[in-house]
Amino acid sequence: MSTSAELLEGMILDGGWVVQELLPRSSVQTGGVFSSSYRIEHPDGRKAFLKAMDFEAALTDRDPAGKLKELVDAFVFERTVVELCGTRKLSRVIRAQGSGTTTPPGRMVVQYLIFEMAEGDVRKQLSQMSEFNLLWRLRCLHHLFVAVQQLHTSQIAHQDVKPSNVLGCGDEGHKIADLGRAWHALTASPFDGRPCAGDRNYAPPELLYSGAVLSEDERRWGADFYALGSMVVFMFTGLRMTAALMSAMPPDLHWISTSEPYAIVLPELQHAFGAVMSMLRADIQNDELSAEVKLIVEQMCNPDISKRGDKSHKSKIGSRFGLQRFISKLQNLSGRAQLGKFGVK
Repeated sequence: MSTSAELLEGMILDGGWVVQELLPRSSVQTGGVFSSSYRIEHPDGRKAFLKAMDFEAALTDRDPAGKLKELVDAFVFERTVVELCGTRKLSRVIRAQGSGTTTPPGRMVVQYLIFEMAEGDVRKQLSQMSEFNLLWRLRCLHHLFVAVQQLHTSQIAHQDVKPSNVLGCGDEGHKIADLGRAWHALTASPFDGRPCAGDRNYAPPELLYSGAVLSEDERRWGADFYALGSMVVFMFTGLRMTAALMSAMPPDLHWISTSEPYAIVLPELQHAFGAVMSMLRADIQNDELSAEVKLIVEQMCNPDISKRGDKSHKSKIGSRFGLQRFISKLQNLSGRAQLGKFGVK
């Protein structure tokens, strides 16, 4: 039976927006497990994306009142954070264009957020490419790193950076989306206490294995840092760093198969990391580009959280998880790629 949030097609929302098409639920959704997505259109021709919260799902939970509170708190948190991003004019974060409530006839009230419409995520875009486009990949990564830096400057950790949350926006390039599992230093979220708030398939080892003693910087900025490095790996190999690490680990030490703590498993993780780095370098045909990419990933994805970070960071001021040097590096690589310096554009 359809829930209230799945019955909005044809409804007219505040501001005149018309709900058009219910979008299929993605198998890789994390923040959207209790939401439905739509394409909507304004009478003036503007198109947008609607995220409708499915509060009705709480009624089937063992603790309906508790689940309802969690869903409402999650909606209020996301609305607060996306509005903050809009106020701060974060240019690389998908813009919220409004919020409101509506009620399908005879059903529960539905709260929603309206976002600018994107062309599709990077997985869809890559699937439509007939050949390897180095410049496009480097520019996409540059935009993504800037997006996360903008969030960090606003004391927000995304916590769920992955291909499905990186959206193409035409001439504006790429932006990051879905702040439903984010952390904000000044706003409580129902997911703050979870060891891993986002998609575990993209999470760093210290959040997957038990027992890691982490500072707030390591838990938030360090995890985003790893996820960005994983996106670099994805752009050049199509693989997730976490999946690549696990494929190089003894099966009985996979995070889903063992109760061994992080500190005990770490030596095997480091060995697996070395194997992944060798694979990455071999997959990139140009030696100069390969060395540059490998250096970025080594600093961003080291399984040992104490060794992860900008290797040039020595000052007591600022964070070793600062992104500016990596942003500058990607911009430089993009410029060289545009000039054909790596033998391929």
